Order: sequence, then C-alpha cells, then structure tokens
Amino acid sequence: MRQMAIYGKGGIGKSMVSSHISYALAKKGLKVLHVGCDPKHDSTRLLLNGAMPETILETLRAKDFKVESIKMEEVVFESTFNSECDGEIYCAESGGPDPGVGCGGKGVVEAIETLKHLNVFEKLDLDAVLYDVLGDVVCGGFSMPIREGYADEIYIVSSGEIEVLFAASNIFKVVARFNPRSGARLGGIIGNLRELKNEKKILTEFAQQCGTTITGFIPYSEKIKECSGKGVTLFQHAPDTPECDAFKQLTDSIWDNADFSIPKSMTFEDLHAWWLKAKQGN
Repeated sequence: MRQMAIYGKGGIGKSMVSSHISYALAKKGLKVLHVGCDPKHDSTRLLLNGAMPETILETLRAKDFKVESIKMEEVVFESTFNSECDGEIYCAESGGPDPGVGCGGKGVVEAIETLKHLNVFEKLDLDAVLYDVLGDVVCGGFSMPIREGYADEIYIVSSGEIEVLFAASNIFKVVARFNPRSGARLGGIIGNLRELKNEKKILTEFAQQCGTTITGFIPYSEKIKECSGKGVTLFQHAPDTPECDAFKQLTDSIWDNADFSIPKSMTFEDLHAWWLKAKQGN
C-alpha cells in the first residue's frame, strides 16, 4: 500500500489537485482512501458531488471521544463517482475546531488514530492512501503524516510566487528533520501555475536548488475553477481537455515515481534574493 501526503500553502489548490489524483488513481483500477486533513473539511467535496461529509472529529465529539463506539461507515464514505471507475475511492475528513478556537492539528492526530483503531486500511484492502494536508503552519498535528511515517511519499503543490515557495521550503525542512525517524521522503513538486512570468522556469530551478524534481505542471485554467462551483472534478466536467490530460499525466508520474529525495530548505532571505533574479530570467 502506497501512502502519500500532498502539502501546500493554503489557497494554492492542493485539495483540487489531490482530488484529481485520487480520482485518476481509481480510474487506473486502484482502491484509494482520500483523507482531508484540514479544519475546513472540504478536501473530499469534489469526490462526493459537492457534499461536505461528517468529520471524524465531529463524530468523536458526539460520542464523547469513545473511539470504540464508532463504526467505520460513520467516518468513511464511498465516492459518488465510484461507478465510473475500475477501482474505488473512499473519503474521510479529519475536521477541526471552530475558527479561532483550539488547535487545527488536533483533528489530524485524532483522525489518523481513529482510522488506525478501526483498521480501515486493512478492511478496505487499499492500494493507496492520500492525505491532503494544510501546509501554511506545519505544527505537530499537521506534520503527523510525515513525523509518524503514515505517509512515505510527500508531494508539494506550489506556484512560482515567493510566499508559496517559502511555505514549500518550510515543508522541505520538516521532511528532512523527520526522515531519520519515519523514512518519509520527498517525491517532488507539483506546479499549479498562476500565470506568473517565467513560472515554469522558476519552479524547475527552485526544485533543482532544493534537491528535488518537478512531478508535473497543472495549467492555469478557468475550467478548473468551474469544477469547484459544480462540486465535481474535471473528469466529470471537462474530460476531453488538456487540463484533464495534465492530471492524468501527473497521476501517472506519481504512481510510476522512483525518484525520492531528502530536500534542502532555503532561508527567506536567500530564497528572495534568488527569486528576484529567477523572475527576471537571469
């Protein structure tokens, strides 16, 4: 069973990317569990036809955190689109506290422990688990898939914008720190393009600077934005498009990937100085 975590700065589109990867893996005939690790609990929405499922943390609260009283069917949901796939997609959302109250990472910890207690991976006989994780602040909870080895492979969704690259660099630092403990390694950078000047070049050179590679590029597209409003992926909304082909190619690159690394990080000062030159094409 392959265990992958998709990280990225909030708003970079990692949930959109993650949902498409999970769907494309299922189209290949694989059994996939997609775990949303964000308090907004919106990662699986595109796999559930726009629905926002009950979260693991909400279910635990309702049962006074007695995990033995929870059934798998209460926290793990079949994708609406399984009939379209040769494989199967299952969805779970960690959830979190109300905005401004408590630690968002707590939901990730509780969710993974609950899935373990319920033996979800074994019961579903999974081929892949994909964790979609908030990457702005990699605190103890949000770093758990890396720290505890639940995810062997880490992928970073990034644009060429300086703030997004710095968030990626911070995640690189976490991977390097916990690799001796968990064995987690970086699989590469997924470029989610924002029409920035020289963006592909910036991302490619950034990857080289940090000792990793580009796994794939997703083009900037209004069709991708439309998917969010419709609560579906491009596979339902616009299957015969270059954008959908890009997600298929990305998923193939991830599944066939054998190029993993322990990345290097950059300070903001070094990154900023380098980025200014790269943006001008120097």
